[in-house]
Amino acid sequence: MSLTSRQRTFLEKLLDVYYSHRQEAIHYTDLAHALGVANSTAYEMLKSLELEGYVSSEYRLADDRIGPGRTMVLFRPSMKALRGFRRLLGEDARHKEWEFVKSRILERLSSEELPQGELVTALIAAIPDSDDPLSYCGGVLAASLAAIRSQVWNRLEESGILQDMNGDEAQSLGTLDLLPGVALGISCASPRQSSWLSRLAGHVRRYQGMVHELDQGARLRLLRFSREVMTALRAPVRSG
Repeated sequence: MSLTSRQRTFLEKLLDVYYSHRQEAIHYTDLAHALGVANSTAYEMLKSLELEGYVSSEYRLADDRIGPGRTMVLFRPSMKALRGFRRLLGEDARHKEWEFVKSRILERLSSEELPQGELVTALIAAIPDSDDPLSYCGGVLAASLAAIRSQVWNRLEESGILQDMNGDEAQSLGTLDLLPGVALGISCASPRQSSWLSRLAGHVRRYQGMVHELDQGARLRLLRFSREVMTALRAPVRSG
């Protein structure tokens, strides 16, 4: 990574604080306190790391630290930072990457409503460019389920395929191999022209290879995650 020694120190501490906060975006004052530096110093460094792609920021309604009616800026490490610091994260790096990917997807699904087409596009764009099969397959599976939701969710539920995902775990695992292909087939057959169709097709092809690299434990984690995604997608979604 092309970072200065000072930038690396800040980014390492950001990772420490981020995981100690259960992977929730943090306020720059939390990082300043952890490093023993001025709040303005932490903020400026985080903004510079954001320009390099190692940090992302988001705005939320203020808490007690800021006056009423104000918003506050929160920061979190990016996927680029996680991959760059795999040695720092140690043997648990892939697990941390999976937890990061999973939490970001579920966060997106629980945030303010998006039109169906925009949600699929956003989830496809968020599929991690990762060599970790579980993280990559989780991203593809979430996008595939959203694609199904945008097309014929009710009809597919009637067919029993989605019920299979919620059945006995041992029997449900086989559905993981099929579902992205089903989503692609449904999307291809839809009379709507989907701007994300070709991108989903590319990911489905790669998914079909990577899902077979998962051991039994990883496949179970992927299955349980798919159930969380399905639950989130059953919430009302605007058409469009």
